Amino acid sequence: MTVSPPEYSSEARAALRAIVMEYGPEVLSRPATMSNLLKDLLPDAPRIARMLVAAAEDHIADTLREHVSQGMDAATAARLAASFFASATMFPAEACAWVVGELAIAVGLLSTGEGPPTVTSAPAPDPAAPAVRTAIRASPRAGDVSTLSAASAGVMAYVARESDNTVTPVDLLTGMAGAPIRTGSWPRAIAVSPDRAEAYVVNYGDGTLTPIAVSTGAPGLPIRVGSGPVAIAITPDGATAYVANEGDGTITPVSLANRAADTPIMVGKRPYAIAITPDGTVAYVANEGDGTVTPINLAPGAPGIAGTPVTVGKGPVAIAITPDGATAYVANHGDGTVTPINLATGAAGLPIAAGKRPVAIAISPDGATAYVANHGDRTVTPIGLTRPVHAAAHRRPPTAPITVGNRPWAIAITRDGKAAYVANYGDGTITPLDLASGVPAPPIAVGKRPWAIAFVG
Repeated sequence: MTVSPPEYSSEARAALRAIVMEYGPEVLSRPATMSNLLKDLLPDAPRIARMLVAAAEDHIADTLREHVSQGMDAATAARLAASFFASATMFPAEACAWVVGELAIAVGLLSTGEGPPTVTSAPAPDPAAPAVRTAIRASPRAGDVSTLSAASAGVMAYVARESDNTVTPVDLLTGMAGAPIRTGSWPRAIAVSPDRAEAYVVNYGDGTLTPIAVSTGAPGLPIRVGSGPVAIAITPDGATAYVANEGDGTITPVSLANRAADTPIMVGKRPYAIAITPDGTVAYVANEGDGTVTPINLAPGAPGIAGTPVTVGKGPVAIAITPDGATAYVANHGDGTVTPINLATGAAGLPIAAGKRPVAIAISPDGATAYVANHGDRTVTPIGLTRPVHAAAHRRPPTAPITVGNRPWAIAITRDGKAAYVANYGDGTITPLDLASGVPAPPIAVGKRPWAIAFVG
């Protein structure tokens, strides 16, 4: 494949060189930082900047260096990384090859004369794999019932898609999609109010929060939050949303009645996920950049005070709390583990092995099982929680992983606990899972790059 450098390619190479010299190669895999730097360094090349930020989101530079550190030659490492990047993004294969080549040059793995890597085409679909159902806008036929109808009946989900800056409503029983709802730039997370009247969408690209009236699907005026917001949690009383801002290391409280942001709260490095205890008294923030979880006191009289961080695994990016509020489980993207935290003592327990690069976690309503979505190996790992995992001797192995779509990125469990739905960023689908049997149903096609899913009805 012949790769023609895009316009402003020389400026992009100079920008990457300057970034690495000043901040080190690690910053190439920090999307919020890259986004801020490239706004200044490549003001006339927004498409190149977006491709480089997408590569940071996918940790392409880290992957290149990891492959080479394990003995792989640089050309092969670049070829594998380029093929992976092309399979997971909306950008053309040629553009992906150019991006990976420039990153490899920036970190010193390739010389300027070696040229971009070759992109290997994805393998043909497995004929034994379940057929994909396409989200449609036509009325279902009478008698059409999915294999998960008992769990899905009447369940409407919002799916955030960063490919076109929208949220798509999808009826999970019929696969029928509603009209896309416009959000801000790069929607990354969705939270629904306790009364299910409104959904709130976090927009990474422009630092805003978009409210949506569920009854009408109408978006409200965006609310300005912090830099690079990536996660949101709403208090059980529905009064306040807390938004995690990866770009500036803060949590922004937002009054949902007044649609106004309050003073941000400083937490750890690159906060990436947040969960609130069932009684609404404490929020827990997973900080990807320093491998910690920061508790924030939300109790009346002393709200917004950050406590002592708890050290967990490498690159924590997701967190969920059991229904009884006793334990938090943190998915660590960097080392493929889940760390339990005893919330009464603040002590971290022994890590539990999950799959490759876990990115999301959800706990069943009965508190018996955690389900971990692993974007590195296309699986969901069920982990039994019957015995308190903060007990010192606990090393419960996960049960057999469940294969889902390409690069799963989010998971949500229905209120009755019968089904889970997994958003697959890499192939634009939602995979339904029957949790009683662990068997996936045929995936539902929802469009490119679904990043988040939440139930709204």
